[in-house]
Amino acid sequence: ELAEAANNAKSRYLMGISHELRTPLNTVLGYAQLLEMDGALPSRILEPILTIKRSSEHLGDLIEGLLDISKIEAGRIDIQRNVIHVETLMNQLVNMFRLQANEKGLSFVYKQHTRLPKKVISDEKRLRQILINLLSNAIKFTAEGEVQFTIRYRNQVAEFEIIDTGMGIPESEFERIYKPFERVRRHDMPYVAGTGLGLTITRLLTDIMGGDIEVNNNVNGGVTFKISLMLSQVVETNNDIPLPKQIYGYLGPRKTI
Repeated sequence: ELAEAANNAKSRYLMGISHELRTPLNTVLGYAQLLEMDGALPSRILEPILTIKRSSEHLGDLIEGLLDISKIEAGRIDIQRNVIHVETLMNQLVNMFRLQANEKGLSFVYKQHTRLPKKVISDEKRLRQILINLLSNAIKFTAEGEVQFTIRYRNQVAEFEIIDTGMGIPESEFERIYKPFERVRRHDMPYVAGTGLGLTITRLLTDIMGGDIEVNNNVNGGVTFKISLMLSQVVETNNDIPLPKQIYGYLGPRKTI
C-alpha cells in the first residue's frame, strides 16, 4: 500500500510538472515558428531558427515521455502507422546531434550501410523518440572521441547502431540501466544531468513496436546500442503525400488576445 501510494504521488507530480514546463516551452516554439515564416530573414539565420524549432519540438516530446511510462504500464498507449520519409528523418536527427556533438568537441559520424527505401510505415513519433534518447545519451556520456550513428535496412527490418567512445557500462549494470530513475554512477564518471527515464522508455517502446534492443561494450571503450525494428517499405504510387502549406489565417470571426 505504501509503494502504491508513492507511485500514485509520483504520477501526480509528473503530470503537474509537465504542464508547468509546457508554458515557457510553447513560447519558445511559438516564436521559432513565427521567425521561420518570416520571409525577410537571411538563410544563415533561418537554419539556427529551424534547429531551435526542432529542439523545442523534441523537448515537448520529452515532456510527454514523462507520462509515457505510466501509460505503458496501464496498457493505454497507442502505436500509430505513419508514412515516414526515412532520409528526411535521418537528416533531421543528424543535423540536430551533430551540433550538440561539436559543442562538446566530439566528432559525429553518420553511416548509411545499405540503400534505404524512400518511405516506410511505422510510428514516426515513437521511432524518433527511441533514436533521440539513445543519441542524446551517447553524447552526454562521451567526454572525448566520437559518436557514430549507423543504419542498415534489409528484409523490411531497419538496424540502428549508436556507438560511442565514452566510459562504457559494467556488464553487471546492463539490466539496471533500463529501470526507471536508475543511473550508472562511478567515481571516475563526471556528473551528467538527467531523469533516468530515457532508456526505460526506449526499451518499453521498442518492445511494444515488436523490436529488439541490445547493448554491448566496445573493445576500445564505450558502448554500442543496437535497435532492430520492422519498418515496412511503402510501395510507390503516383499519389504523393502533399507538402505542408504555410498557415496564414483561420476561418471564422476575428479574435483578439
